[in-house]
Parts: sequence; structure tokens; C-alpha cells
Amino acid sequence: MARKLKRKLKGTYKKPVQKVKKLRKRYIPQKCQFILANGERCKNGSTGKGTLCKIHGGERIIKENLLKNDEIPKELLKAVKYEPSYHPIYYIELSRSGMSSTEVAAMFGVSVPTINEWSETFEEFYMAMEIGKALHESWYLLQGKDNLTNPRFNTGLFKFMTANKLGYAEKIESKNINMNAHGVLLIPNKQTEDEWSANVQEIINNDTGEVENG
Repeated sequence: MARKLKRKLKGTYKKPVQKVKKLRKRYIPQKCQFILANGERCKNGSTGKGTLCKIHGGERIIKENLLKNDEIPKELLKAVKYEPSYHPIYYIELSRSGMSSTEVAAMFGVSVPTINEWSETFEEFYMAMEIGKALHESWYLLQGKDNLTNPRFNTGLFKFMTANKLGYAEKIESKNINMNAHGVLLIPNKQTEDEWSANVQEIINNDTGEVENG
């Protein structure tokens, strides 16, 4: 009986597939391309593979390094308390009701740095946070639109909430400063990897030339 069962199972057994560790891409930092109100260029280094620093809207997450669900080691999931089948979906649903990332983190029972770490590691959660930001902002905008003709609507509180939760006051102020100084707000376009590498090489060559000439 045991021999028959062994022969039967022999054809159905499959050797487990070994997951290949994903290689993380790294990029040489370059100077931030943002122009300040006094006409000088920002002296901070850029973040990620972009051309802006974190202060001026640079994206430090390198999307090529994000892990897809089938690339996530099980031991990593346990270490960071992340559940792929739960957290991305419910992040979007909670954001749809107007919750901020801080409020969602509290619902998940984790800290804000923890969900930020998830978004910098897992591709699906990164996408969920991007969608969640839009849903969160949209919720507040709908509250304002639905009460445009309501004389009892608390516009002062609405302005306070949107300024503090969405940063509307900061967005307007930053735009006005740069528009007054230069006529346009300088936000460099996103680059392909080849364009980025070419720009970095040009900067290195220019810097080397300046040293030699000096």
C-alpha cells in the first residue's frame, strides 16, 4: 500500500521554485535643479533618480526597486507586518472616506514611518498610497463643492483643514514666489534612465573641467 502511494505521488511532486533576490538599482546623486526666489539654484542634492531634492518635490522612491507580490520573501512580510492581500485594498477604501495616511496607519495599528516603509518597498502598496492621496484630497474638495450654496457651512474650518491636511496654503505661496521671480515655475520633466545617465555624465564632465581650469 505504501509503495503504491509513493508511486502515485512521485509524478505529482514539484520541486519548489527558488526566488531570485532582486538587485536594487542605485543612482549617482546630482544637484537639485530648483531655482529659488533669489535666482540661485538650490544647493541640496537631488533625491532618487530625479532632478529635485526632497524639499522641492523630488521623488526619492526608485520604482524599479519596488517588489512585486511574487518577489516578496515570506520572512520580509513577517518582519514588517505587511499583508499584501489586505493592506493595499483597505488603504484605498479608508482613503475614499477622507482618512489621511496618519489616520489609516492608526487603523492598521502601525506607525506612519511603517506605512511609508511599505510604500518604499512594495509596489502594490506604493500604488495604493498614490491612489489614496487622490481620494483623500477628492473627499475634501467634494465637501466644499457640495456646500457652495450652504450659508451655514463653516468655511473658516474648511480652509483651516485643507491648509493643514492638504497643504493648499503652502502650494499657493510656493507657486507665487517662483512665478514672481522667474515668470514660470521650474519643474523639470521626468527622464528616462538613458537621459538621466547622460545628464549625470555631463555634470561630471563639467565639474571635472572646472577643477582642471581652476
